[in-house]
Amino acid sequence: MAMQTPKDIGALLTTKEAAARMRVSVDYLVTIALRGEIASIKLGTRPGKRGGRRLFPEAEVNGWLARNLRTA
Repeated sequence: MAMQTPKDIGALLTTKEAAARMRVSVDYLVTIALRGEIASIKLGTRPGKRGGRRLFPEAEVNGWLARNLRTA
């Protein structure tokens, strides 16, 4: 059986980098990630457990910005 390769997700941003690019707080970013409003990759602990790291695909951050950008 051939091993499946993961889909290329592009560049990954840390939580701080993604929050800065989105102009939101780190706490808000983690909250919307936990609600499923933006995709992220959790490393280091099982889902639902505290700790570990969370990385955000750059394409997801750009998509969130496009969906939520409003002009004044």
